[in-house]
Amino acid sequence: MVRRSNRYSGRSKSIYVAAAVVVVAIAVGAVYLATQGQGSGNKVFPLSISAENPVLGSPGAPYTIYQFGDFQCPTCDYWYKTQAQSVIQNLVDSGKAKLVWYDFIIYDSDSRLAANAAYAAGAQGKFWQFHDLLYANQGQPNSGWVTQQLMISYALKLGLDATQFTQDMNSGRYNSLIDSNIQAGRQVGVQGTPTFFVVGPTGQYVTISGAQPESVFQQAINSLGGG
Repeated sequence: MVRRSNRYSGRSKSIYVAAAVVVVAIAVGAVYLATQGQGSGNKVFPLSISAENPVLGSPGAPYTIYQFGDFQCPTCDYWYKTQAQSVIQNLVDSGKAKLVWYDFIIYDSDSRLAANAAYAAGAQGKFWQFHDLLYANQGQPNSGWVTQQLMISYALKLGLDATQFTQDMNSGRYNSLIDSNIQAGRQVGVQGTPTFFVVGPTGQYVTISGAQPESVFQQAINSLGGG
C-alpha cells in the first residue's frame, strides 16, 4: 500500500494520539471486513476451468478456489509464504478443494514474462513448482528482477529442457491465455491481487480479498454447505 507522508509539526501530542487511534480503528475495521468474504447470494460463478488453466489438487474435489494473482505482487507473495501451505495441506491435499490459477497482471511486462515462463514450465509438467520458485525468490516490483536468464536458471533447477523452455517462454503462445485470464478477472470484479473465489458444488461462491488465512477459506466452504 502506498502511503502519503504526513507531518505533525506544531500539532499537540494529544491530537497526534487521537489521530493514531482513529487510524488504528479504521485499519481494524478494514481487516474485519476483508476477512468476512463476500457471498454471492443465488448467483452462480460465471467462470469454468479451462484446459489451459493450471489446477492443483484433485479434479473431482467438490469445491474450487480460483486464485487471481500476479507474480510480482507483494501481497500475493506474503500469502504464499504465510498462508498458502495451510490452505493446500488442509483443503487441497485433503481432497476438499482444488486450486486454479488465473493471471491478473497489475504491474508491468516483467509480470507477463514471469507468467509466460511459468506456463512454459507447465508445458513440461512443472507449472506449480515454477510458481513456487517465483514467489519464494520474489524481488521488488518493477525492479528488473524478472529476467530471461533468471527464468532459465529456474528451469534448469527444475530439470526442464532449457531449449524447449526458452522457445516456449519467448513464443508468445501464452499471451492470449494471460489476456483471457485478465479479462475473466475483470468480468468477476477483481480489482487487486490476490483475489480468491471459493466456489461450491452448485456454483454459489464467496469472494475473498487479500492475504487471508486458511480459516477464512474454511469459513467460506462452510457457508457453501461444506462444513
